Amino acid sequence: MLPPPSFEQLRPHPQADPGFRLNPDGTARFRCAGHLVDVLVRYTTEEDRDPYSTTGEGDEVIVFASIDAGGVTVGRSWMLAEWHNPYSLREGLLYVLREAVDETEHKVDAMAAEVARIRTRRREATK
Repeated sequence: MLPPPSFEQLRPHPQADPGFRLNPDGTARFRCAGHLVDVLVRYTTEEDRDPYSTTGEGDEVIVFASIDAGGVTVGRSWMLAEWHNPYSLREGLLYVLREAVDETEHKVDAMAAEVARIRTRRREATK
């Protein structure tokens, strides 16, 4: 198992409400491994049954994380958790933070390599 990522909660303001807390709309923002990560936690619904394999009832929530760079979402992750189980929520938060950061870094590295290949081909074509 990977070690938990280090993170800092930015919103809601940590000094006003320390720990893993959510705004009234179910959102929070974290800095994790240098990335700004937006998190949304919401109860599951019947519409979630197929895409997320949930029951759509009880105290299941979906913890989403996304990272945007230059207005483009470059990393996303989600995990089911139990709303009334702090361990499950914390585990869900750590999982989505780690996965969103890993996806972001992998995708951006791949994009940078592709741009470098295109530039090299363009330079060689103009010689």
